[in-house]
Amino acid sequence: MTESDLPLLSVSGLNRLVSQAIGQKFPLVRLNAELSQVMQAASGHWYLTLKDAQASLRAVLFRREAASLAFRPTEGMQVELRVVPGLYEPKGEFQVRVLAMTQAGLGSLFERFQRLKSLLEADGVFDPARKKAFPSRVDRIGVVTSLGAAALRDVLVTLTNHGPRLEVMVFPSLVQGAEAPAALLAALGRAAEAEIDLLIIARGGGSLEDLWAFNDERLVRALAQCPVYTVAGVGHETDLSLVDLAADYRAATPTAAALWASQREEAFIQRLQALGLAQANAIQRRLAIAQQQVDRAAMTLPDPRARLALQKLQWVRQAERFLRLGGHRLDAARSLLSGLSVRLRSLDPTAVLSRGYALVFDDAGRPVVSIHGIVSGQPVSLAFSDGKARARIEGIASAEGKPRTD
Repeated sequence: MTESDLPLLSVSGLNRLVSQAIGQKFPLVRLNAELSQVMQAASGHWYLTLKDAQASLRAVLFRREAASLAFRPTEGMQVELRVVPGLYEPKGEFQVRVLAMTQAGLGSLFERFQRLKSLLEADGVFDPARKKAFPSRVDRIGVVTSLGAAALRDVLVTLTNHGPRLEVMVFPSLVQGAEAPAALLAALGRAAEAEIDLLIIARGGGSLEDLWAFNDERLVRALAQCPVYTVAGVGHETDLSLVDLAADYRAATPTAAALWASQREEAFIQRLQALGLAQANAIQRRLAIAQQQVDRAAMTLPDPRARLALQKLQWVRQAERFLRLGGHRLDAARSLLSGLSVRLRSLDPTAVLSRGYALVFDDAGRPVVSIHGIVSGQPVSLAFSDGKARARIEGIASAEGKPRTD
């Protein structure tokens, strides 16, 4: 057969052929397995992981077959099944369809879980009476988880949104594998010595094997004795670990653990917001009352604008009156000044000089107004309208023409 003779298939066509071949080769199989991951969908179908010590595979139990079960499938349960192997064609994934399932016993891990749970419960590790109350004030929160885990991102985002004031300290640790219990115990010890008010220990969901580190006896006892308030957020809501039972509070998920840790902070913020709103409303009410009081007072008082307008009118009228009086007085003053000027000019002794008269002054510059002020031979000055002259008194006679003898 040459390459050109080979059929050209699509991906879905190849998946269909493989599914048909598996169904023809294995029409029905009896299977002994331990239930690992167990999830019931909203449709009523169950999605399971079947495993043994070396391998695991996916299985689906449809609602019709699940209705005939006499028990509820749980993780760690040992079961016997009748299955039809096949391929989930849309994704090309091998899976088996469960037609019947009976309980054969408990798996080894689940048995260890139950034995350890009973031992710790008998020692009072899970006793609610020894658990601490939520702290009255939370400022700093510690988180024990893996730095690469999605759980850490969920916790940090939730704390940022609901407690932005909170300080967060991360104590990194492995959360899965053989070395995880010792790493978690060391991280818990560092957190217990740090100055924190609350501690979250968190991990995302997984199978019983994936979460087994959180069932370590030393870790569970150390968490129960931790001096600070502890919150466990390990796995999904249906997952249960012994750490969940030992913590002061068990949250369904890491996000729920962060919400619980920040509850007081969010309540504090809400209270502050409520107080701020109440204060703002009280101020608004007082301002409204004060405004009403101002309005009422304004109604009982004269309008200052009207008083100002009246005062302005009075000032304008007064100014006009002053201007009128000032004008009259100015005219009278001008008339008086004119008359005085005329009189002054008539009394001016120099005014007669233009009519042929002269003024006589002695040597001291005093005017000579009488013959008694001069003597014969005395030099005098004569003032004319157009100049001065010097003269000497040659003789003196009275008004009657009689000569004066000195």
